[in-house]
Amino acid sequence: MDILAARKKAAEKARATKSAKSEEPPNAEPGATRAPEPPQPAEPVPSAAVSADPTPVAEPAALPADSAPAAPDEAVEELEILAFRLGGEEYAVMVSDVREVLKVRELTAVPNAAGHILGVASLRGTMLPVIDLCKRLGLAPGARDDKARIVVVSPDEEDVGLIVDRVTGVLRIPPDSVKPAPENIERGGEYLRGIVRKGEKLYILLDLVKAVGT
Repeated sequence: MDILAARKKAAEKARATKSAKSEEPPNAEPGATRAPEPPQPAEPVPSAAVSADPTPVAEPAALPADSAPAAPDEAVEELEILAFRLGGEEYAVMVSDVREVLKVRELTAVPNAAGHILGVASLRGTMLPVIDLCKRLGLAPGARDDKARIVVVSPDEEDVGLIVDRVTGVLRIPPDSVKPAPENIERGGEYLRGIVRKGEKLYILLDLVKAVGT
């Protein structure tokens, strides 16, 4: 019995030794302690795993109405005047009232007409009354040379010709450049619409409705 027990014990010990050797890594010395494996680095989190609904960024508050950028000023529409000379003064009428400018032509006198009406001229089959503005405004007689012109105007739905010494051009002016005519004008003041300053020059703007009245 003692011999059998001793053999059994020796066989168990041999199996245990063989099992321990099979667990050791290759080339490891017998009985050496196995070193622990280093920790593996954590795998990066895939981008798909990030929340698709991050915290929204607050939008900037709207500017108050008085701090919003100002709109550019609207362009002011200018007026156009036709300037001409009577004696030594510059006069003008609104271009919107002017139909055309003609050379002085032969006139036919009208019996019993007012003194400032020189006569009538034939214009495309119609009779055009022609006014001497110098007489109408109480000025000295104007020049009647080759530079004199008849300015055809239509202030009240009826064409009238105004004889002037010469036409000097068309001017563009801002509306606020028309100032009231001085009250101390002794002669012709009732026919004036205002005074216009353009650069260093002054222009007397006529009220055509009154100036062409008979």
